[in-house]
This record gives sequence, structure tokens and C-alpha cells, in this order.
Amino acid sequence: MGLFKQKQKSCLGIDIGTSSIKVVQLKHNEERYKLETYGELQTYGYLEKLNDPVQTKSLKILESQVVEMIRRIIRESEASAKQTIMSIPVFSSFISVIDLPPMSEKELPRALIFEAKRHIPIALSEVRIDWKIISKEKTTSSKPYKHSVLSFLQSSSKKDLFKFRVLLVAVPKEVITKYLRIAKTLGLKLLALELESFSYIRSLIGNDQSTSCILDFGARSTSFSIADKGFIQMSHSLDIAGTELTKTLSHGAGVDFRRAEMYKRERGLDKKEMSEGREIRDILLTLIDQVILEMKRIIDSYQNKTKRKITKLVLSGGSSNLIGLEEYLKKELKIDVMVGNPWARVSYLPVLEPALKEIASKFAVAIGLAMREI
Repeated sequence: MGLFKQKQKSCLGIDIGTSSIKVVQLKHNEERYKLETYGELQTYGYLEKLNDPVQTKSLKILESQVVEMIRRIIRESEASAKQTIMSIPVFSSFISVIDLPPMSEKELPRALIFEAKRHIPIALSEVRIDWKIISKEKTTSSKPYKHSVLSFLQSSSKKDLFKFRVLLVAVPKEVITKYLRIAKTLGLKLLALELESFSYIRSLIGNDQSTSCILDFGARSTSFSIADKGFIQMSHSLDIAGTELTKTLSHGAGVDFRRAEMYKRERGLDKKEMSEGREIRDILLTLIDQVILEMKRIIDSYQNKTKRKITKLVLSGGSSNLIGLEEYLKKELKIDVMVGNPWARVSYLPVLEPALKEIASKFAVAIGLAMREI
């Protein structure tokens, strides 16, 4: 936790997703990361458990099942690292970017506690709070803060005053405790828990300082984030995801869930001359257009506020492979759209390239997690 902490030789990134668990072990090799091993295990039966209440919880499946699945992946992939970083989904956390009035750095922690009460909908005693300074601009202005509750924090001196933009994150303590128990049961040292957004920005964006957005289109959850100058500036969880697309297609086309899933994977947004092909596309677009509408709102809000133009959209997550999605988003959003490659800064055996390319969209979080501590 200090400035001079020793980097790990190898680290295990564990992404406990809603439809599968992914594990990646990396080590740092000169200027690049080196893949040592990886593995994935589907959460069998999740298609039949769509109405199971446990599916709405942060881990989606029972802790005992999570432990056994991770243990199996570690065994079969022959992962050897004992240090791990695990992911926390965006929907299990609260995240806000806050612009603060002129104040000294000493006053910042106290001010953020008051701000947290305004932005977090549950008692602060039930969450763990952390923050990161995104920008820090020196100023001589001491304009009174618009929220009187913080007026006493305003410094009487105009020296050493800064305008801060801060990323505030809060995670329920109950969620943290679950992950700690899982790691302990597995005999792993949990170095950190990290929001998925931070992980996939690290693996997909890296050191790119341009203004970009990332759509992580998963099976049961979707998140949309804006990254600028290497930092998350906005992050939102969207209700529509891959499984919701399949359910809607199942009802709209009058087929069972498994057949609807097959139609979605094989046809997607493909423009077929067949009436059935057009029907599948039209049904899927009823939901995808809602996602696009929300994305446009967030993009417009950020661009109007910061006067910085978003230059590209990076796609990630298993559902980002939907046929025709990349082209449709490009047309509707009028920006460059590309499927992200989280393996771009990772070296691996050439023989693995076809397999790694096929699974790339699903492994962005696990790769980003493993990159964090090496």
C-alpha cells in the first residue's frame, strides 16, 4: 500500500462474471506482460436459473460454487500464483465523479465524506469508500461552496487552494467480505478488489490519453464508461445485456430460450432477405436502440460539459461479438467503433493466437486485473 511496494512476479486475475468465471495469470517480461496460463469455466445451468433470486446478487452464484469453480480452473490451467486481484461488477458498487470547489488538499478527505452522503444511497457505515484525484487545478478563488453543509471547509487563506475533480467509489462491505472469504478458502492472497471498469480500461486503453468510451456488453450486465487522459470520467451500468436480448427474442419469435440464443449468435443483426432474418434483427434492435439512446445521452452530456470530443468506442464483453453490432453502432453514433484486443500488450506463444483471438472480448477484465500488480 506504499509508494515503494514490491511488484509481484506473477499475478492471478480472477473475473467472477455472471455467466462464467475467467482466470488469467501474467508476469512482467521486460516491457511487456507475458501470459503464463488462462482458463474459463461456464456457470453451468444459468440458462435454466434466470428467475433464481441469487442471480440478482453480485456474485450471481453461491460462494461454495464459486470456490469450487475457481479451484477447478486453477487446477486445470495449472495456475501457480498465490497473489490475486478479483473484480467487482459495476452494478455492485456506487461510482461518481465529483467536481469540488477551491480548497486545500488537507480539507479534501473531510469534504469527500460529506459529498459521499449525497451520492451514495445507503448508509456510509455499510460501505467501504475510496477515491482518486482525477485532476487538480491551482486557483486563488475561494468562491463559497454551493452546499452550505461544507461552507465551514472553505479556507480563509487563498494560498494553496485547488479545484479538484475526484473519482469516488463505494462498495458494500457485505460484498467485500464475500470476496475475502472466497480468497481465504482458496488459499489465495487477495491483493485488491477492483471495479470491472478500471480493469478493462487498463487492458483495452492502456496509456492512450485520448477521450474514448468503452461498452462492456456482457451476458447479464452491461457497463458504459468514458475514459479521458487515462482516467475513468463517467461509468454507468445499463440494464440491457446479452441474456435480456435472448429473452426478448424468445418471446418475440415464439421459440424457446436455447433456440433464441442460437438465432442470436448465428444471425444477430444480419440483414437477410428472409422474413425470419428481418424479424430477428428487428426484435434485437428494440433493445439495442435503447442502449444506443442512453449512450448518446451520456456522450452528449460529457462532451457539452468538458468540450472534449469522444473519438472512439471500444467494444468488450461476450455479447459484443453479436453479428452486425459494430457496424450498427458506428452508423448510429457516428464515431469510430472497434472490438477491443486486451491481448495487445501481452506476449504469448504464436500457436495460441487463434484461440486467444476468439475469446479476447470475454477476457478484458481478467487480463486487466492481472496487469495491475506486476
